[in-house]
Amino acid sequence: MKKAIIKTKIHSRVGFFETLDSIGFNFEPDYWQHDRIFVPKNYDRNRAYPRLSLRTVVRKDGETLYALVMRQHFTQNNLDIINRTLVGDYTEAAHILYSLGYEFKAEVSRRRSELAMGETVRIYVDKIDGLDGYYAKIETILDKNETPDEAREDLIQSFHVLGVEDVVPINKTYGELVESAAHDIEDIPETGHNSLSDTNSQMGEGHLSIR
Repeated sequence: MKKAIIKTKIHSRVGFFETLDSIGFNFEPDYWQHDRIFVPKNYDRNRAYPRLSLRTVVRKDGETLYALVMRQHFTQNNLDIINRTLVGDYTEAAHILYSLGYEFKAEVSRRRSELAMGETVRIYVDKIDGLDGYYAKIETILDKNETPDEAREDLIQSFHVLGVEDVVPINKTYGELVESAAHDIEDIPETGHNSLSDTNSQMGEGHLSIR
């Protein structure tokens, strides 16, 4: 399926939650998510090289899931292709990535909250280790008559309705933001496109969004 995604930094997690609660939407319990990101040698984010992540998801009830996530970004048409599969042996999966010539690039840990609004819209709020503040993301499944630009504009308006007036869409991945922060590079969110994703997920419900 194809999804339009808008991600932005928010000033108040509490205020954002309260606004959604006031219209009858409550977030599911927080869970912990950790990505180890691998890239091919001579990786260039402006070319459609596949990036692979080994993901760990730990929920409040102690359930732990491991997954391999592949993402390819196509700059020309602002398209992201995402494929995911569960893995049973985390260490063995890492060995396979190294044997394929992939190199370790970055790590991202986050505490994530999420909620579903109907069948097609999902909201995430993330606290990323190494970054100040909170990030919110809204994603929606595109219908066959909807264009990506129309969907993204609708998502920006959704942020406005939820009290986030100064929406600055962020194109950088969390890994890139963490890397910039670690090297004291000024964090100025990039404006412009936020990805479409063609998603095949064995975990369902969007629990493994890469961004």
